[in-house]
Amino acid sequence: MHHSDANLTLHELIYAVIPNLNRAEKLVLNTLESLIEAAENPLDVVKRNEQRHAFSLEVHRVRINIEHLLERYRADVDRVLRSGGEVEGPIVVPDTLEADAIRSAIDIYLHVRSFQRGERRQPLPGH
Repeated sequence: MHHSDANLTLHELIYAVIPNLNRAEKLVLNTLESLIEAAENPLDVVKRNEQRHAFSLEVHRVRINIEHLLERYRADVDRVLRSGGEVEGPIVVPDTLEADAIRSAIDIYLHVRSFQRGERRQPLPGH
């Protein structure tokens, strides 16, 4: 999933980037919830709640911009989905905000994968 914005197909966006973002979000939020439940220091609870809020806002920003991109490609999205993933669809040409959202979605997923493999101490990007 090391795609530049110039060669990401609609299929890859629908069947790789978005599902990977969903998996990463679930893992991060579950991890934070466990840390909050296990925290004995009230300051740790506050810190983890702030991290959860910031992460949720970032994922929301990413989703809004990806949804905007998908809406611009609505007919192609429908064709890719109707084909059950058999059709690649066009290479997407994102605007600046959409391109940033795609990069962020991929970065979040890669960060979480590194955490799962024990290569990072925190599941949260930027921490």
